[in-house]
Amino acid sequence: MSALSLGTRHEGGRTVVSLTGDLDLATVPSLREAAAAELNAADCKILVLDLNGLTFVDSTGLGCWIDLRNLATAGGKELSLENVPVLARRTVTIAGLADVFGIPADTGARPGRYLRGDDGAAADETSAT
Repeated sequence: MSALSLGTRHEGGRTVVSLTGDLDLATVPSLREAAAAELNAADCKILVLDLNGLTFVDSTGLGCWIDLRNLATAGGKELSLENVPVLARRTVTIAGLADVFGIPADTGARPGRYLRGDDGAAADETSAT
């Protein structure tokens, strides 16, 4: 079962939401609810998602980040991703969203590449098995 813990701190106009655990279909609703509430607060000018403790993110997590970015922009606010772990940077890069979120792309990641096997060895879809 997926688990995600959220912590929130306020630093002037910056609100930092720290994520610890997995961000997936089961846990996205809790992030979406907490982050939207923070974005609706008058004193929040920038919502920062601190991903230092993130251990997994799937497409629903990416979709949530996009929704939150759009919500922030519509309210004249900003969304920022900080302390992005390699696994999340790779997922964001493969999805073509590194520029959208202003994070450095993972130069080893590209569409058509995936992980397989227990050792996590990377393989191309076109390579023979």
